[in-house]
This record gives sequence, structure tokens and C-alpha cells, in this order.
Amino acid sequence: MRIDVHAHYWAASYIDKLVELGRHDLARAGRQRDDLDERIAEMDANRVDVQILSAIGLDTYVGHPEGDAEGCRHINDTYADVVARYRGRFAAFASVPLPWVDEAVTEAVRALDDLGMAGIALPCSFDGRPIDDLEFEPFWAALAERSAAVYVHPVGAHSSCHPGLADWNLTMAYGSPTQVAAAAVRIAFSGISTRYPQLRFIFAMCGGTLPLLWKRHEVNLYRGIRMSAVAAVGRNFFSWIDDLPIDRADPMGLLKDFWYDTAFQDVPEVMFLVQHSFGTGRLLLGSDAIFANLTEAVRYIEDSPYLSADEKHHILDVRAAELLRLPAPAQQ
Repeated sequence: MRIDVHAHYWAASYIDKLVELGRHDLARAGRQRDDLDERIAEMDANRVDVQILSAIGLDTYVGHPEGDAEGCRHINDTYADVVARYRGRFAAFASVPLPWVDEAVTEAVRALDDLGMAGIALPCSFDGRPIDDLEFEPFWAALAERSAAVYVHPVGAHSSCHPGLADWNLTMAYGSPTQVAAAAVRIAFSGISTRYPQLRFIFAMCGGTLPLLWKRHEVNLYRGIRMSAVAAVGRNFFSWIDDLPIDRADPMGLLKDFWYDTAFQDVPEVMFLVQHSFGTGRLLLGSDAIFANLTEAVRYIEDSPYLSADEKHHILDVRAAELLRLPAPAQQ
């Protein structure tokens, strides 16, 4: 079964709800059509059985728990209606109102247990706090009880991680790939994925800059493990290395246990870097529709000179179905 794990649907009612709740930056934001038949046609043309929707990228944060929870309930209910209306051609990763832990647990339980969502979608940080903030531990525990899939995707509004990224859409070009790479590393090195091995983490955009900077990060970790830079920086510089839950023979190994979608079709050479970092055996088809193009995303895999025919088959038609265990769509 062919599943596109990275797609977005920002319903007009969702944008309007966020504006009603106080998001002044969205008054002129685009509002997508509620009729998804055109999207279904493109899925059919590319033999995609199911597309997983998420609102992440344009998150629900409005700054107070009641409003954030209301925004999440609205978009999750909207997605549940789409899944039913299109008889399983769409699934969804639910939104939750972190950093408000109690509200996030309540909505995650409702979305997974009652609405039957495919997983939970998270941004890479929450109101300036990293994804592994210690106060979020009850949330991770609740997801682990359900062996949830966790989809991590950058939010453009959080991408100004450097003052030079404020202009010319540099946030999306540089900030977003950096965000998602940092989130993957923090989930691994903070011990979340070790404490809760039943969670299935999927990171957008091939992990962003992760495959590009993989070797640099690995070399830096080995400097700390072997204390080979003591003369330059002293022993205390790498004192944190002893607290990491890593295999010292393979310090990046935890990152090889995650899953990554392929929505980086504008940079074909990423596949070469993936081969030499976490490996193509962890890739899932992702399009970033409708911001990007599903047809181009499928062709990106089919035409890649860096992938064997067997690898292409597993990325397109096998791996996401095995990982997510979604039901086949009903006959239309």
C-alpha cells in the first residue's frame, strides 16, 4: 500500500478559528478548499492509496491553554470528518496543545483512542522550549502507553533561530531544516527514545540538515568519547558526553532507529547523504503536499540514481504500511 506520510490540509475553518482565538498573523493566510477531490485525483495518478494529513507547520499555538486546546480539537475533528467522508483515502496525525501538558495528554488520548488518528504531529519546539523539556515527561508516557507514531515537523514561525534569518524567507530555506535536525538529536540524546522504545518517531524532510552534518557531528562526538581534543579545550568541554545514552562504538546509532520522510525532492543529492548517514532503510514517502507536489515527490524516488529498484519499492509501497498499520481504504 502506497502511503504519503507528509501532507497538509489547513482548512478555512481552522485558519478562521485560530484568528478568532487571537492569531493576528493569520488574518490574510491562505485557506484551502474543503473539496479534496482534486487531491484524490493526483493521488490516483500516482498510485497513492492514503495520504496522511497534518496541520503542523501552521501550529495551534495562541498562548493560553484553553485556546490552544480548542484549536487542536477543531482541526482534529475536521480531520476525523475528512477521513470518514473519503472512506480512508486520508488519515491524520493529530495536533496537541503543548506546552500545556495536561491539555496535551487529554487531546492525545482523545485523538488516538476515540478518533483513531494515525499518530501525533509535533513541532520541534514549544514556546521557546525544546521538544525534550523535562516537564513534558507525562505526555511522552501517555503516548508510549499507546505505542504511538510521532511525526515531527518544523514550524515556520519558529525558524528564526538566528537573527540573520528574519528576511527573504530564509526561515524556510535554512531555519526549518535546522529545527528538525536538532529535534531528532534532542529526542535521541535526551533519552526519550531510549526510555520509550515503543514510540515510532518520524522526522520530516529527511531530517533536514541531519544527513548533511552527520559526519561532522559524529566526529565531534568521538572527540569527546576519546578525549582527543583535551589539549585544545580541556576535559570539561566534553563533560556532558558521559550523560548521553549512546553506544560509544556508534554514537549516532540512536538516530538510525528513527524514520524519515523523503520530502526534500528539490535536493536530489540528499539521497546520497542519507545513504552515508542513517541509511535509506529508514525512509518513507513524503510529498509536503499541497505546499509541494505529490507527482514530483513520487518521481523523485522513482528517478533517483542513488536508490536501487528494491529500495524504491520499499520506500514507495512497503515501509509506511508496515510501520503505521493503516487499514486499506474502502472501495470508492
